[in-house]
Amino acid sequence: MISVFLLQWQRFRRAPAMILSFLVMTVVFVALLSGNDPAERPPILAYADDSLGEAAAEEWLASLNETEEFEFQLMREKQVREAVSAGDAPLGLRLMDGDYRILLAADDVSRFALEAFLNRKYQEEMRLGQVEQQVPGSDIRTQAAAAMKEPALQVVTSTLDGKEEFQYDNRLQMLFGMTLFFSVYTIMFSLVKIVEEKKQGTWNRLILSPVGKWAIYLGHLAYSFAIGYFQIVLIFVLFKYIFRFDVGDRFGAILLIAACYTFAIVALGLLVTSLLSRPPQLKAVIPIMATGMAMIGGAFWPIELVNNGMLLAISKVLPITYGLDALKGVALYNHSWPELSEPISFLLLFGVVCIGIGISLMERRSY
Repeated sequence: MISVFLLQWQRFRRAPAMILSFLVMTVVFVALLSGNDPAERPPILAYADDSLGEAAAEEWLASLNETEEFEFQLMREKQVREAVSAGDAPLGLRLMDGDYRILLAADDVSRFALEAFLNRKYQEEMRLGQVEQQVPGSDIRTQAAAAMKEPALQVVTSTLDGKEEFQYDNRLQMLFGMTLFFSVYTIMFSLVKIVEEKKQGTWNRLILSPVGKWAIYLGHLAYSFAIGYFQIVLIFVLFKYIFRFDVGDRFGAILLIAACYTFAIVALGLLVTSLLSRPPQLKAVIPIMATGMAMIGGAFWPIELVNNGMLLAISKVLPITYGLDALKGVALYNHSWPELSEPISFLLLFGVVCIGIGISLMERRSY
């Protein structure tokens, strides 16, 4: 086993370009895509109409910025119009006395959310203004603000299945998704050597050597596990301690989940290898399978946003789905070990079944 294991590292030392490229692509993709957070909106540029004084505009801006839904920045009319016309800002806002206008150079879907927000704020302001006119001298605004801090009714949101309310962190989604996605390439391409050895006849010479069959398989699988797990851990350490991604305080649990996921992908790679007889076939199938698993399993976008029943059913048998579920469960929801037992158990069971079937098929096929 040790001899076969070290032989694979010698081969890696002679041709490390492919494996290292997957490592570099993971870092580049996570760094680029995590910075494009759709939840982080640019500030809305606003300017005051002639009907609205500067002091009133400042008050309106402070009121609009009380919530975290949008951020508004007061500027001059000329600057706002130029920014919208040049495409530097998606839209602008014209504050008027009791009304508003949205400036658009091109249609933008974010205007619907902005319009709903502004309608709500202006309606609240109109109601408060009507009460102040009906009850002169009353400090209705202070009373309303105090009442909102301790409302008579509180709404608690929960799901029918008892799961936590969906949380989304684009940085963690990209980190976990891209890392698990590119690790599939690394692990499966490292197993191409088995097919090459069978095709070249080296495998038969190994079988006739004093090394046992189990040691040969274990040497190849241990190498694939080691190089895949090393890539995943290196990416997580890099983004946690260098780029300061908040992956939570349970980094040990993340490493354990990564090990279980790596084991499942190694086993899946062995199964795929046993079904194909030529290296070109394997090199053609791996990108298709890796991309398909990533798309259906939630590596490119959260699986919670998928409504198609067929896709959700397929995702239930993919290891990447359970790997992402466990990783996000630790980082976002701080799941306990009993809650993590389901995805971890599936990954381990999936790996055992795939290894058993893969080795059985490898022994039965003739090359």
